[in-house]
Formats: sequence, structure tokens, C-alpha cells
Amino acid sequence: MSKPARDGAAADAQSVAAFDRLYRDHVDRMYRFAQRLCGSPDDAKDLVQETFLSAYRNLKGFRGESSVSTWLYTIAAHACQRMRRKRKGEPERELSLDALIPTSDGDMPLQVPGEDLSPEERLQYKELRRSLFSAVHKLPKKYRMVLVLRDMEGLSAREVGAVMGLTERAVKSRLHRARLFIRHELNGHRAAVPIVD
Repeated sequence: MSKPARDGAAADAQSVAAFDRLYRDHVDRMYRFAQRLCGSPDDAKDLVQETFLSAYRNLKGFRGESSVSTWLYTIAAHACQRMRRKRKGEPERELSLDALIPTSDGDMPLQVPGEDLSPEERLQYKELRRSLFSAVHKLPKKYRMVLVLRDMEGLSAREVGAVMGLTERAVKSRLHRARLFIRHELNGHRAAVPIVD
């Protein structure tokens, strides 16, 4: 009778060790993702906690049809939607952007200003970041989520589709619209690209 109890304890210890490894390998990435979605560090911590709690509860149900990180992004995206529904009346706070600025030549990474920038260049950089934050904040959630996952988190269109339950074509369409909207916002052409939520 003690043998099955020992086998159960060994299995539990293995699953705890596996989850601990999963947590250590992915917590930083999930926190960055959560902070980009939520805006505030406290909300991001809540989202990460909710994500890993749900992952722990459903670890045995993970079938391996996608990568672990895609599975965690999916859990985080659903948890974020649940959190938003709970606080529906509150104003949304979104994204601290550290990623991409769309330009007419394509996407260009937003670089941290170096020490060699003049005060005027630093001011321009700061204003550009503020404008970019504002433009992304104006995007409807369905476009913002695609933009964050694809351009900031670096997921492929297929992985974004798996996270959001969309086809790859729908992801590319939403991403294109989001980028156009941001480009026009940054150029001051707000009415040129209407996006309906």
C-alpha cells in the first residue's frame, strides 16, 4: 500500500520540478509581455501570476501541439481579457513601447538614446516615444494585441494566430492595419485610416 503512495509522491515531485523549470525559463518573457499589455507593473504582476497559476492547473492538459511559450502567451492573452472584463469601467492603460517605429521604409527598431545625443535630440526622442505610446494606445484591443505579440514579442504570424485563435491571414491583415494606423498617427493623418473596433 505504501508503494503507490510513493509513486504518487515521486510523480508530484517531478511535476513540481517541471513546472519550476517552466516558470524560471519563461517568467521574464511573460512579465515583459504583461507589462506591454497592462502598462502598470502591478497589473503586469497580477497577469503573470494568473498566467502561471492557470498554466500549473492545466500543465497535464498541455498536448505539445504548439511551443510552451505559445501556450503561455495564449493563457496570458485570455487572462488579460478576463482581467479587462472585470474592470470594464476603468480607463485602460497600455503598453510601454520599447520596440518599433513604423516608417515609410519599413519597420525600424526604436533605440535607446546613447550618451552622444544632444539635448535637442534627446527631447525629440522623448517626444517620439510619447507619440508612439499614444498612437498604440488608440488602437482597438484586437489590433493592439496582434501588434504587441508580433512586433514586440517577436512571435511569428502563425504563433500569433494560435494565441489569438485567428488564421495567419487574419493576423497579417490586423497587423497591416495596426501599422498603417500608427504610421498615420505619427504623421498626423488621424482620419486617413479609420479602424473600427
